[in-house]
Amino acid sequence: MIVYEDKDWLAVNKPTGLSTHAARAGDLGMAEWLGLHLERQLHICSRLDKGTSGILLFARNRGASRSAQRIHEQQQAEKTYHFLSDKSYKGLKRRDTSWKVEEPLDGKECSTRFRLIRSGNGYYCYEAVIRRGRTHQIRQHAALSGVPLVGDDIYGGQPFGRLCLHCSRLSWPGIEEDLAVSLPDSFQLLLQGKSRLIVDGAVCWERRLGWPGLISNSYRLVHRGELELPVSIDLYDSYLSITGFKQEFHSRQLQQKLQPVLDYLGSKVKWRGAILRQHVQNPHREKLIHDVICWGEQIPEQIVAREHNRLFEVNLNDSQHIGLFLDQRDSRKRVENEAGAKRVANLFSFTCSFSVAALTGGAEVVFSVDLAGSALQRGKTNFAMNGLDQSGRGKFVREDVCKWLSRQERKYTAHPEDFAFWDLIICDPPVYASSGKGRGFHVEKQWPELVRQVRLILADKGKALFANNHRSGKPAYYLGELQKHFSTVTQLSPPLDFPTIEYQPEHVRIYWCEV
Repeated sequence: MIVYEDKDWLAVNKPTGLSTHAARAGDLGMAEWLGLHLERQLHICSRLDKGTSGILLFARNRGASRSAQRIHEQQQAEKTYHFLSDKSYKGLKRRDTSWKVEEPLDGKECSTRFRLIRSGNGYYCYEAVIRRGRTHQIRQHAALSGVPLVGDDIYGGQPFGRLCLHCSRLSWPGIEEDLAVSLPDSFQLLLQGKSRLIVDGAVCWERRLGWPGLISNSYRLVHRGELELPVSIDLYDSYLSITGFKQEFHSRQLQQKLQPVLDYLGSKVKWRGAILRQHVQNPHREKLIHDVICWGEQIPEQIVAREHNRLFEVNLNDSQHIGLFLDQRDSRKRVENEAGAKRVANLFSFTCSFSVAALTGGAEVVFSVDLAGSALQRGKTNFAMNGLDQSGRGKFVREDVCKWLSRQERKYTAHPEDFAFWDLIICDPPVYASSGKGRGFHVEKQWPELVRQVRLILADKGKALFANNHRSGKPAYYLGELQKHFSTVTQLSPPLDFPTIEYQPEHVRIYWCEV
């Protein structure tokens, strides 16, 4: 993952599907991810397209950044890429296995040297060497040569789950040895004619490359929609939690079909046991989870998930709630960074992971509000695991959040001059919940009132984090209600192990709101 580091330079192996830097506010590119999670403040001195994997170099200080500009201008660096195409170069008939393209791009001179490396199963692996890159240089020059890249839908490539372009080697002045990373597994597997399921499993890994493992022992290995099989696969410490989303197969059948992918992932991460459960489409007529199977080492009742310096209790055997939402990992880190010396309210707090993050970040006080007493009890366990239970800064309120907000509004209305405003509020409601006596919570119906009341009790410079995973809801509706009450609303991208899948609804919506 981190390929090289010294006082001036940091080189990483960038995953496919992750931009070099954020395209818009709220996104996390490689640079922002390193800043948020590893506290590396870096200068961009070269770029890779979002779909391109491989060596990416950053400057660690302004002096190195200026040096990088001179190195590029004087063409002193050399980058070697590898890519796949399903087309053979026309010159191969004349036994020309190498060639050069010097077609200007955007009115600027550029040159790419190509060479055939190997072929197999109807695919061809080519090498491309450049000294100073222009936008999409290799992709455009390859298309002009009649060998468009697999996965390149812009320049006529065969559809695929990733752009098959990889920066394998970098020669850089000031770094004594060339920096190199191996060819992606998916390239090798395509050339070998392996099954599409295994190839797609490799692409799943190449979207992550173990980066989440630098900060947590628990993350998503396969997101819903990444495989042809309707599943998600999460790693919690050294145990797999697998969820099936369609009842096409019994769990044993699904396990057998998944086994090649599980064998492949086992070469990347070490897991000792697994649990697989099916998600029922209509939970109001049946149990939400059924047809549960386990294999490998027996899964313990308590597993400790580590995230940065925080610890959380999870229970994979619980049929409803494991205890930690992995898709809020980046948000917890943002809350930790923002919470210093602030009054924080964590609404729909569940097992209080946001509360732990806020107190770790130095919050003055954190109120965790949830109707479920069992969830709050697990939250207290999380406090104890992190040494926060004796601080006196964590308050647990077992109450319906809507009632708590209404009570806060009444206090404000009665005595606005004495009201203790909140500096930071986290509001991550469920899509649906029953509050007893025939009453229920529906996030789509109650979203406007939630937003209004949260804004009302926020301080003048207060901030709020809103989230929900209502997959069938309309994004414009949720965003629009927030924009009615907040001057700035930024939609945050989910963690890199929860990639956005084409033609699939958003898995989770996360909004950072400022008064």
